[in-house]
Amino acid sequence: MGLGLVDPILPVISQQLGASQTEVAMLFTTYSAIMAVAMLVTDVVSSKLGIKRTLIIGVLLIAIFSVLSGLSNNVWTIIFLRMGWGLGNALFVAVALTAIIKFSGNDTHSSIILYETAIGLGFSTGPLLGGLLGGISWRYPFFGVGLLMLAGFILLLVLLPKSDKIENSYEKEKFKLNDNFKENENDKNLKEKFPNKNKSLLDPFRLMRKRNISVLGIFGFLYNFGFFTLFAYSPFVLGLSAQGIGFVFLGWGILVATSSIFMAPKLRDRYGTYNSIYYVLSLLVAVLLIMGIFTSNQIVLIVSIIFSGILIGNNNTLLTTAMMDIGSKDRSTTSAAYNFIRFIGSAIAPLLATALGENIAPNLPFVLGGIFVLVAIIFLFLNRKYLPDVDGVEDRCGNSLIVKDFMIQNVIKIGPETKIIDILKLLGANNVSGLPVVDNNDKIIDIITSGDIIRYLVPKEEAHDLFYSIYVEEETQKDVLNKRVNDTVMDVLKPKKLYTLSKEDTFEKAMFILSKHHFKVIPVIDNKNKVVGIVSRSDINNNLIKMSLGDS
Repeated sequence: MGLGLVDPILPVISQQLGASQTEVAMLFTTYSAIMAVAMLVTDVVSSKLGIKRTLIIGVLLIAIFSVLSGLSNNVWTIIFLRMGWGLGNALFVAVALTAIIKFSGNDTHSSIILYETAIGLGFSTGPLLGGLLGGISWRYPFFGVGLLMLAGFILLLVLLPKSDKIENSYEKEKFKLNDNFKENENDKNLKEKFPNKNKSLLDPFRLMRKRNISVLGIFGFLYNFGFFTLFAYSPFVLGLSAQGIGFVFLGWGILVATSSIFMAPKLRDRYGTYNSIYYVLSLLVAVLLIMGIFTSNQIVLIVSIIFSGILIGNNNTLLTTAMMDIGSKDRSTTSAAYNFIRFIGSAIAPLLATALGENIAPNLPFVLGGIFVLVAIIFLFLNRKYLPDVDGVEDRCGNSLIVKDFMIQNVIKIGPETKIIDILKLLGANNVSGLPVVDNNDKIIDIITSGDIIRYLVPKEEAHDLFYSIYVEEETQKDVLNKRVNDTVMDVLKPKKLYTLSKEDTFEKAMFILSKHHFKVIPVIDNKNKVVGIVSRSDINNNLIKMSLGDS
């Protein structure tokens, strides 16, 4: 609501304070720039202060600097004060979603839907209230933000448990892990699963070096160009009063909220997270280009803005879900690294859009915004191989196991020239259903299973007459079997896509791949493609039993 309250009064500020559109856009630029930089330290700050104190300090800073903005008399003073506002918002954003996830019992997907829905509702009611207040004076929306944050401060103070009670979940999970997974190196696992106790300012930078985090961060950076072009620049070209702009973004925000609740989960279940992002953002590209072509048509702009709420609500939920799933081991640090990258885009986009619209052509920002979103889609598609599968079964026990916690490390490996008869002996003696095939450097070539061998040994059924069936077929089958058991691995294997896991992949991903493709085993490899373990269906079943016992 606080962000939405200010949006409808951007043209009013420009008119009444004698500021250019570019100067007014600096209200978003300074705000987002400080948020981006602050994200690098808020993770450490929140780990020291605790969730409740961090949230309270954040809303107090927003309240103070918003009221001071309302008392200001020139645009550059407001631009400066927005820096403090951005710092407060960074503190809030750093822990808000993490707090909701913790209070929900680590139900990540439902928490994200709730979070994005709340944002959508704020985006819908904020502009409406901002438009009504802005029709009286441009100062009133800033005072309105101060009152909202004061209400938020009281709610946090009264309803939220103390930070130490929230952090007690750490101890509960520690006991749970020690009780149920004693065979794992508990001290090491706890340090990895609960890194909040020893945060470092360098943690977000270390995380940014991971390809999956940097890919989604850069994608968010590019996407935010389109989003903030629509949100921060379109009020200048709508040609409406503050109240009119408020009503337009009311419709937009309602669709953001409802699509987050009702559409995003269904799209994710049907098409998958990344495919759904491609689809909705392709439509957003089309919407932005239409706005660029028909910038002078007020009706087209209004309809396009309102309709884009569906696309933005879906994408925000899908993207946040992907990021939080990837960073499930330390969500707050992941959020800091990701938001640092994407908020840089939020800082640049409003300033660039208004500068281009004011000095070159009013339709150019929408066209450029559409191009940036298109580049974001292409970038995500080209780098999809670096992203883990986030569409597996949702974590049932809160903190997900990773593959190295339960994989079989003493792996029996075979070479491409191993005979089938020898493979059958190994499978039987070791009670396994598949073996990885490696080269001389221990690098994975493929995996061979008992099913592959059976399908190879059994001759294909052919149509024969009764005489052939009685006198010839039995002898022929024996001959075929005797010959084929002396064939090698490479005679059995056929070209196919090889699915593998890494030691850092989640339990959910392993279970999803095994169930989706009906595999019995799947190899675990390192970054040099060397086999370091194997996961079977029995490993999945055993851990599901442990989880069920732990829940009961």
